[in-house]
Amino acid sequence: MPRSVFARRLWSGSAVVLASVASVLIIRGRHKAYASDAPAYRQKGPAAARVTIVEFSDFQCPACGYAVEPVQRLLGLYGQDVRFVFKHFPLKQHAKARAAAAAADCAGRQGKFWEFHDRLYASQADWVPAQGKDPLADYARDLGLDSAAFSACRADPATAAAVEKDLQEGNDRWVLSTPTFFINDKRFSGSRQLTDRGVLWIDRILKKK
Repeated sequence: MPRSVFARRLWSGSAVVLASVASVLIIRGRHKAYASDAPAYRQKGPAAARVTIVEFSDFQCPACGYAVEPVQRLLGLYGQDVRFVFKHFPLKQHAKARAAAAAADCAGRQGKFWEFHDRLYASQADWVPAQGKDPLADYARDLGLDSAAFSACRADPATAAAVEKDLQEGNDRWVLSTPTFFINDKRFSGSRQLTDRGVLWIDRILKKK
């Protein structure tokens, strides 16, 4: 044990620093590595692309609807250099968001995720306030989906569990609003940050050898 006052203070300060470092290392050790993955139907672009964009989105969120066009432009601009991954993040205040996410996944199992995705965002003013009917089933029929399989999928607890898994991942990543984007693990909140700062970040990544 240090004898002098100075030595005791130095030892005490060092102990605090060491404890802090140890805590950080423990937290890092327990924190799961970010897995930017999703079912194949919720992905675009090559798996080996140098840039991966992960979007956490809510089908009932107007800002997410506004982000569809900027995202499409960005993907068109960078082509095969970018992989895009869509994640569900239904907000608590949006009562129909979870059902819409599950329906979109069920459309995805029949090869129509992106078509259903676009329809949900383009028709928010129709399906969000709808009462006493099921517009989501109508959209599935419009897209030529097998209605029985679509209905069974929506009732399957595994479908809801997949949505909850994305939601938990977003919570683990401290996603607080939608849409939130991660470009090679760097966060961008909203479509404006994506188009203003995200493009610069992508250019920076692609310029590296």
